[in-house]
Amino acid sequence: MFDYVKNRYNPNPNMVKKSDFDENNLYVKFINAPYMILPKDLEEFKKTHKSKFWYSLNRFEKIYKKDIGELNFEIIKDKENLNQFLDKIFILFNKKWESEYLSTPWKCEDGFKKYKNAMMDLAENNEGFIAVLYGEEKKLLSYAYCLEDKDTVYFYQYTTDPDSMYRKYSLGKVLVHSLLKYVIETAKYNKFDFMNGEQSYKIEWAKQSEEVYFKIEGKTFKSYILYYIVKFKVFLQFSTFFRDKLKYILKLKDNIFGKC
Repeated sequence: MFDYVKNRYNPNPNMVKKSDFDENNLYVKFINAPYMILPKDLEEFKKTHKSKFWYSLNRFEKIYKKDIGELNFEIIKDKENLNQFLDKIFILFNKKWESEYLSTPWKCEDGFKKYKNAMMDLAENNEGFIAVLYGEEKKLLSYAYCLEDKDTVYFYQYTTDPDSMYRKYSLGKVLVHSLLKYVIETAKYNKFDFMNGEQSYKIEWAKQSEEVYFKIEGKTFKSYILYYIVKFKVFLQFSTFFRDKLKYILKLKDNIFGKC
């Protein structure tokens, strides 16, 4: 739960960054996690891209409002709105990934409920929040499920409505831009961690990255066996040929036996 972010719901993460290595354990390289050292203010933030970039970004929002209407960005921490929007997040996540096989609890109501309850609790203690972009009648268009730890914000989960009618508005980019402005303006955070994966939408903001590893506790005979099993799983995950074949098989299993 929550990858390498350590909190009371994930007290002993099975993923760690290289900076957190313990010589008594074994580690398998998994992926890179991009991050952004936050500018001190919005003026410094503007300097991270050329004027053409900001012009295009602002234009996406203006065109959406002209074509469709209301567009709102909001940080949600109160229980009433969390309850409402987290239910919408579950629906939007599954709309986005309904045709894909994903090994995530978010595909099932019971699995997602743990993350919903966790956020309700974490937000109350300033350890998490959700950022949402919504239209008229509070239709959820894009969201970010974020965690907080000291001076860092973790961009744990994110989805934008896949409907083709929204594609030209780059609503995901609008959400990330608004979220970054929020964390900079609060003057509370120093780092924005985009977490696992170097997707293009992260790299356009983050210029640095850290290596993420799976942790195998101890250096016993069993630990070394597990080390090679995990290493093989990582190989399969990043091998296009084997990944596609495995996804097809697992998706077929879901269609026959159900995904939950």
